[in-house]
Amino acid sequence: MYAERGDLGGAETLYRRADKLGHANGAFNLAVLREHRNDRVGAEDAYRRADERGSALAAFNLGVLLEQRGVRADAEAAYRRADERGSAAAAARLGGLLGERGDIGGAEAAFRRADERGDAGAAFNLGGLFAERGDLTAAEAAFHRADERGHGGGAFNLGVLLEERGDLAGAESAYVRAEQRGHGEVAEMARAALLGALGSPLSPTSPA
Repeated sequence: MYAERGDLGGAETLYRRADKLGHANGAFNLAVLREHRNDRVGAEDAYRRADERGSALAAFNLGVLLEQRGVRADAEAAYRRADERGSAAAAARLGGLLGERGDIGGAEAAFRRADERGDAGAAFNLGGLFAERGDLTAAEAAFHRADERGHGGGAFNLGVLLEERGDLAGAESAYVRAEQRGHGEVAEMARAALLGALGSPLSPTSPA
């Protein structure tokens, strides 16, 4: 109510009161307000209280702040808590951290959970893992899910696999979607593929 009409001081007073009463949402909203004000220390403290009270979103946001300041072990633990509470975004971020430290099995399991919860980036990353180990059927299915969820890279990689197996019409449609959604390298590759400017077979782009 206060925040909606721009009274951030009133909103903070209300959130502080709810936080002191032990409400997870009060602590979470207070953290969001502090983060908006660039009070990262205060935001982290409030997210921790909301996390301790069972908030999946607070655990995820806490993980993001911790990862940004390089406390990767604590970030991973926060993502795990949020993942256990059903957060798709947390499972996807957890998969990224596990993959970066070489735990490919753990990363795949986390990406699968995020994919099952509808995360486009996780489906894209799963497709990359499947493609790297030669399971192109599973890779195509994963890139298709990412594409359906609006992921530019997923559409592009789907186009690559469809082109490789001779489905040129399907590949062209996928490249069009990639170009429409993409930016930077993905869009450039999609445009090049559409124009037939690539003289050698394409390879799917790597997991994010």
